[in-house]
Amino acid sequence: MTKQKILVSTLLASLIGMSSNTFAAEDHGFTFGIDYGKTEAKKYCDNIVSCDDTDKGPKIEIGYEFNKTFGVELGYTSFGTIFDTNDNSVQIKQESNAITLSVLGNVPIGQYFGIYGRVGYARYDTNNSGVVEGVALKDEHGNTPVWGAGIKFNASEQFALRLEYQNYSDLSDQPGHKDDVKGLFAGGVYRF
Repeated sequence: MTKQKILVSTLLASLIGMSSNTFAAEDHGFTFGIDYGKTEAKKYCDNIVSCDDTDKGPKIEIGYEFNKTFGVELGYTSFGTIFDTNDNSVQIKQESNAITLSVLGNVPIGQYFGIYGRVGYARYDTNNSGVVEGVALKDEHGNTPVWGAGIKFNASEQFALRLEYQNYSDLSDQPGHKDDVKGLFAGGVYRF
């Protein structure tokens, strides 16, 4: 079992244990979130002269809060173009997105603020176009761990603004260019 799987399992068990003592019927409900952010695959462009490894894209989630400290979310994230290069031996353009399933642990800080973390898995699709040393690239699909941490401001009982950092491990594996994709997203979540 890899270190990432052990970490995800431990965090999931901790979040479930933490939430079991704080369940309150009035604190549960479905959520809908929309965020927009910037993503980056920082190592992709190492040693490549003409290269771009950042883009912007949306993130949409539907979830369920079991109580004030524990919830789950199913989401879709568009990373945009995470790798675009036209070097001498490498001409690649990668566009990527992911479907995610994650658990969230929330820690309220007073009435209006809170911090939260997420752990889960993502099913990603990477559409490749281009060649590496004359060999055409194939599209990629796979599963990868995802984790994140954020802060939120509760504007009302039903609506919160949030800012979150997320990390998707080993999203793509091109020759010599295996990298995590990192993102910083801002948006809002509505509870109904």
